[in-house]
Amino acid sequence: MKKVLVIDHGNGNIKGRSEVAAGVLPSLVAFKKDVGESITGKKAKLKTYEIEGIEYVWGKDITKVKDVFATYGFQNRYKEPLYKVLTSIALADLALKSKVQPTDEVIVITGVPSNEIGTEAANNLKEVFEGLHTVKVEGKTVKVNVEEVIILPQPIGTVMGQYLDTEGFVADERYEDIRVGVIDIGTGTTDLDSITGLRRENEFKSVEAGMKDVYQEIADYINSQNSNAKVEYYHVEPFFESGQYKLSERHIIDFEEVKPKAVFQVSEKIKQGIKNAWKTFDRFDEIIITGGGAELFASAIEDLVGGVKVAEKPQQANAEGFFKYGMFKVSEEDGE
Repeated sequence: MKKVLVIDHGNGNIKGRSEVAAGVLPSLVAFKKDVGESITGKKAKLKTYEIEGIEYVWGKDITKVKDVFATYGFQNRYKEPLYKVLTSIALADLALKSKVQPTDEVIVITGVPSNEIGTEAANNLKEVFEGLHTVKVEGKTVKVNVEEVIILPQPIGTVMGQYLDTEGFVADERYEDIRVGVIDIGTGTTDLDSITGLRRENEFKSVEAGMKDVYQEIADYINSQNSNAKVEYYHVEPFFESGQYKLSERHIIDFEEVKPKAVFQVSEKIKQGIKNAWKTFDRFDEIIITGGGAELFASAIEDLVGGVKVAEKPQQANAEGFFKYGMFKVSEEDGE
């Protein structure tokens, strides 16, 4: 039986989607042996995964582990062992939740920035997913047989999310004709693309500014207030909304006052990047803002470009569109 699984392994988070499951977790992984010194296992939202005799942990509380490894945001990332490990972990975890059987033919849909389509990097990513993945999840052996890997430009995911429904049928045929500007505000970068009639135009630009820069500004402030904090940018995200970093029960650092400054500085970088890339905005029939920073920066961007549309659940929007495309492809093949 054919099953569609989506893994969008981004700078800050991994987004997963199947017919029965969807989720977002950090793009960080740790060795199981390092957990004991960091947090108490009973309360931690972490699972144990074993690949080739080595145990890892991953989950919502991964940022609480002292020694974690980032798996994205660096050159040749698709060749790195821990990138491959976490991709297999995420795939096995999603397959288990989706009741995928070892005999099922799995189609993986994933995405890359537009400038990586057709490159060696995209081929390297395809190799990461292809074939049989065997992972022990909390002691249970999970086998995922990936028969096909489809790599899409990330902005296509955003537009497909609007164009198709969850069964892969056309929901809004306007997108077959209109020009859409996509602003994807991620952890490390903000990517700008133009899609006309469901075809990507050769206008990709990447702005070196994203949520990481906001979190880093706040992390620097926290560390300036307490040299023992040793906060990295990824530690800030769970505390961002509250505006208070909890170093311990006895010591809480309030960073509410520096949030607007951090957001403003990054917002101006993103806006300048949009000005440089697009020059004029009236040529777009619709401008969609997506990615983890969409809701935070939407107002400032709208002041610049005019009316915008924020994708529903913007952090997961690309993955949702990838899934809809996968369902479209399966239904198309079944109809042949």
